[in-house]
Amino acid sequence: MSHEKSLSIQYKHCGKDNLFEQPYHYHAGFTDQGFLYNDAGTLTFVWSVCDPVIDKLFPGKPTWALNLHNRWRFEKMLLPAPDGGHWRFGNPARCIYCAKSISKPRLHSTH
Repeated sequence: MSHEKSLSIQYKHCGKDNLFEQPYHYHAGFTDQGFLYNDAGTLTFVWSVCDPVIDKLFPGKPTWALNLHNRWRFEKMLLPAPDGGHWRFGNPARCIYCAKSISKPRLHSTH
């Protein structure tokens, strides 16, 4: 991992640095991407909202505007996270050291 492409954020609760493999303070660019956190809150799943598969499954709806049932359907379609957990709209990002929330869940932090 190159430190030129990494972002280090010191978490206020435990004082430890969390290193992210991205240069910016956001995951999803300029609204052309969606993202979810895994159950542990330490991994980010990012996808393009322009993906033809997403558009076919949920025509005319950005994934963050889906109702509860369709969000559940979307989550169920995803493969498990590398740690074996799930990707969910309700998962917050968490500190990799103390596991306290760094951010609110996706549904409560944007729009």
